[in-house]
Amino acid sequence: MSIPKIIHQVWEGRTEPSMPARLQILARTWKEKNPDWEYHLWNGEEMDKLVETHFPEYLSLYKSFPYNVQRWDTIRYMILHVYGGVYTDLDSECYQPIDSLLENQTMCFGEEPQAHNYYLDINRLIGNAFMASEAGCKGWLKVLEAINEAMKQEQPNDSRVVVSTTGPVLISRIFSELEKNYSATVLPSEYIAPLTTFEMRRYIYAKGQEVFEQKIKDAYCAHYFFGTWLLQFSKEE
Repeated sequence: MSIPKIIHQVWEGRTEPSMPARLQILARTWKEKNPDWEYHLWNGEEMDKLVETHFPEYLSLYKSFPYNVQRWDTIRYMILHVYGGVYTDLDSECYQPIDSLLENQTMCFGEEPQAHNYYLDINRLIGNAFMASEAGCKGWLKVLEAINEAMKQEQPNDSRVVVSTTGPVLISRIFSELEKNYSATVLPSEYIAPLTTFEMRRYIYAKGQEVFEQKIKDAYCAHYFFGTWLLQFSKEE
């Protein structure tokens, strides 16, 4: 496998120094199911240093994002370009070793459940909660260029600005170029995000155990869609 065996997760630790217990529990599943993989949890100081060292041309952009989640989105692309490996959100659980999932991959993204795609100009919504690549993959530089351009355009003044400038909608809209020029692929949602946000909510509140068990049967991992970053927008309204 050409993808380095390192799992990256991000916890800035500034606005909320102590990681919630539920995220710590989920993070352990990645280590337990992949014991021969290196694991690195990035903090804010490491993130800043990475940008300053490897992406000085984007330092001003990185510091100027109006929302922290845009920085957290952007840093994951930078990490994968420099080090390669796997990035996965902290609100995701690993169910089985990921080696076979990543065989013959050079750059890949996890597909979002089809029910999450509300965009008429997008055939399938490609997420950024699970991604992997070789070190030095230039596809990530294309993503950074797209972010830079998106931030120059007029954007909606709500949570859509995040997904459109640094998140899944941005990735989905440039994916054909990533596929053509950088051999990017999409991992089916049934392997990466088998349940929708609604189904996860039902499971969490003990109403959808049967659906949950059925849908994770063949999955390597699942995204819980806690969506804590959305709280910033609800406070502003």
